[in-house]
Amino acid sequence: MGKVEHNPQLDLLSVAPISLSDAKGITVARHYMRTWPQGARLAFGLFMARQCLGVMVLGYAPTTEKKVKKYTNNIRRDQYIELQRTWVSDKLGHNAESWFMARAMRSLKKIGIWVVLTHSGGCKDDVGFIFQASGWLYFGAEKCNDFFKTAANEYKNLVSALRFGRVPKDIISTGSQSCGEYLFGPGQIVEARRHLYLYPIKKGIRRRLKKYTSPFPKNPAVYRLNQAWGNDQMEVRARGANA
Repeated sequence: MGKVEHNPQLDLLSVAPISLSDAKGITVARHYMRTWPQGARLAFGLFMARQCLGVMVLGYAPTTEKKVKKYTNNIRRDQYIELQRTWVSDKLGHNAESWFMARAMRSLKKIGIWVVLTHSGGCKDDVGFIFQASGWLYFGAEKCNDFFKTAANEYKNLVSALRFGRVPKDIISTGSQSCGEYLFGPGQIVEARRHLYLYPIKKGIRRRLKKYTSPFPKNPAVYRLNQAWGNDQMEVRARGANA
């Protein structure tokens, strides 16, 4: 592994809890999905002086408990949480996202969180290099066709719309593509994967979780590097080697 160049902007940053209303405004405006997770419970902001240049949102999805307890049963709901959205300004350059994540984990440890769950991929087949480089453990992938990419290049999640009955049954019976068109107009279902990562905060849990891990996925068609999306395989291989 080569020497990692220090980003001097990191010395000017701080992390603090922020209100969910403030986090929602920034997330919907800045995050590539342009959506807000309904199960959000807490959020952190990344600040330079008084300017918020990053947001991390955590909470509970319908499947959070099932996925966490598949690998660690003796845990209460207040001891685990899911990382649902992360946005960091491109202005901050390399290592800002992992720096932000490390400080957020320290704050979560103080309030008694043992394990954090998150996903990469979903609407883009991002294998999660940031998680690989930040000490997360990998637990495999599943097929994901929950997202619909509109003609305006926006990613829309079909799950909540289907769960709350916004699509007639006769449309549902014709498949996800028809559901997406009914809800959002012209576009295409995204065929991708959803990659599962867990971060053990409590001492001792990492050793137990490692029994169930899989090798990190590499060389995706699309990936995220320093908050930018691309598909340069030379960059992917270089980044994977340093993960």
